[in-house]
Amino acid sequence: MVIFAGMKRNNYSLYILSFCVMILISVSAYGQSGWTLHWEGNAYLNGSTAEYLPFWQRTGNDGILPYTSSAVLTAGADLKYKAENGIFFETGANLAGQAMTGSAWNTGGVKGIVDRLYVSAGWRMLHLDVGMKPRRRELGDLSLTGGNMVFTGNTRNIPGVNAWSDWIYFEKGHWFGIRGNFAHYQMIDPRYIDGTMIHNKSFAFKIALGRKVDFEAGLDHWAQWGGVSPTAGSRPASFEDYVRVLFGKSGGTDATLSDQLNALGNHFGREYVRLTWRSSSFDLTFQYDMPFEDGWVIIKTEPMPDGVYTLKFSLKDRQKFVTDVLYEFVSTTWQSGPIHDRPATEEEMTKDYGKNVYWQDPNHHFYGRMVPGGIDDYFNNSEYKSGWTYYGRTISLPLLIPAAPGEDGITRGIVSNRVRAHHIGIKGVAWRLPYTFKATYSSNWGRYFDKGQGFFASHPKQLSLALEVELSEQVTNMPVAFAVGAYGDFGKVYRNSAGLSLRVIYSGSRSLKR
Repeated sequence: MVIFAGMKRNNYSLYILSFCVMILISVSAYGQSGWTLHWEGNAYLNGSTAEYLPFWQRTGNDGILPYTSSAVLTAGADLKYKAENGIFFETGANLAGQAMTGSAWNTGGVKGIVDRLYVSAGWRMLHLDVGMKPRRRELGDLSLTGGNMVFTGNTRNIPGVNAWSDWIYFEKGHWFGIRGNFAHYQMIDPRYIDGTMIHNKSFAFKIALGRKVDFEAGLDHWAQWGGVSPTAGSRPASFEDYVRVLFGKSGGTDATLSDQLNALGNHFGREYVRLTWRSSSFDLTFQYDMPFEDGWVIIKTEPMPDGVYTLKFSLKDRQKFVTDVLYEFVSTTWQSGPIHDRPATEEEMTKDYGKNVYWQDPNHHFYGRMVPGGIDDYFNNSEYKSGWTYYGRTISLPLLIPAAPGEDGITRGIVSNRVRAHHIGIKGVAWRLPYTFKATYSSNWGRYFDKGQGFFASHPKQLSLALEVELSEQVTNMPVAFAVGAYGDFGKVYRNSAGLSLRVIYSGSRSLKR
C-alpha cells in the first residue's frame, strides 16, 4: 500500500496534485449543474519595528505568514456540490507567494508554497478528505488553539487522508450523538527523521442535558512513525508495524530499544470535555482540553492539571459592539512531575508484584529502578527529534517555542514546552467595522531538562497584543475589502516590538449552471 511505502516528499505532492487535476477534469466533463464556485485572493503587507514580527502578527493563518517583515500574495478557489440525497463533493486549491527579509527562523528572498490542495467527498455526516486541507476550528480564531491544543492550525497544512464524521444522532431529539475520525498524514518538511508519517484517530460523544445544555467528551490520539533516521536508517513501516502503531504496541526486533521498551513511534494526544449552554440570545461554552504523553487517563492528580481551560460567550446578534468574549487559562508546567525514574527501594525490590515487573528483572533496561513517569516533555521525542513541529512551527499550542532551524533547515524540537498563560479575546462591531482584540500574558518555563538553568530559569514573562479591524466592500464602496492590524510584544521572551499589517481581500462566489 502506498501509505506504508515511505514516499519521497516530491512524489507525494505530485500524487495529490495529479489526483486533484483528474477530479477537476471529470467535473468539467460531467457538467456544471448545481455547483458553486468560491474564489479569494489576498495581499498581505507586514512590517515591524524589530527583526521579527510580533507574536500575534505571525501566528495562525495556517503558517503562511513568515516570522519577519514580508509581502505575501495568495490566490485560491473552491468548487462545491451538494445533492438533495445528501451526497456532496468539494475540491480546492490555494497558492501563496512570499517575499520576506531573512533571519534565523526563515531565509530571505522570494518563494512559492502550496497552502491548500484537496479533494473531499461524502454522504450526509460522513466525510473523506484527501490532500492538504485545514481542519475546522470549533472554538474559532479567538482561541489560542481553536479548540484542539494538539492540532491548532498554527502550521502549514499537512498532506494526508482523513475519514471523519460530523455528529451522528440516533434519534430525532438529538439527545445522544457520536463522531470520530481516522487519518493518515505524510510530513514533507525538512526533518530529523525524513518522511515521518502520522497516524490519527479520535472518538467523541455528546449527551443533551435538557433542551439547552449539551455535555461532550472526546479522546484524540496521534502518533509519528516510519521515515528514515540519519543514525538508525529506515524505521519500521510495514503493515504489521502500522497495526502496532494503531494500538500503541511496542516495536519488534527491528525497532530501536526505546520503541521496544515503549510503544512503536512517538505517541501523544488529548482528552477534552465541553459543556455548552444555548439560550435564545447567546451561547456559553466551557472546555477543558488536556494533553497526554504516556497513555490516556480519565482523572489526573496533579497540583494544577495541565491543559487549556476555555470559557467563551457568544451573542446570537452579530451586530453588537461586543459579540464574543473568550478567556483561556493555559498550564503545561507539571507534565507528570520532575522525576521520570528513580532507584527502587529495598522493599520494592523484594515485594511480590507478580510477573513482568521490570525493576525485579535483571534483564530489563530499568532493572532496579521505579518509573513514576514524569518529565513528559510535551511534543518532544528522543527518536523523532523534530518533535511535533512542521516547517519550523509548533503544530500544537502556539505558545510553545520551537528551536530555530539549524544550518540544514531542520528544526530539532521545542525549546520551551512548559508555560502558564492567560489569554483574552474579544470580537464585535464598532461603527459598522468588525474588530478583533487579543491579549496574551505568559510565563515561560523552558523544559524540565533545563534543570533550572539557562534563559528560562527566571520564568520570563511576555505580553502580546493584537487589534484587527475589517473594512468590507460596503464600507469602502470598492470591489475589494481591507483588514488592518496593530500588534505589540512586550517582555523578555520576544524582543519589544510594534507591528502593522494591511490585508487586501478580493473574493466572490457564483452558482454554476448549464
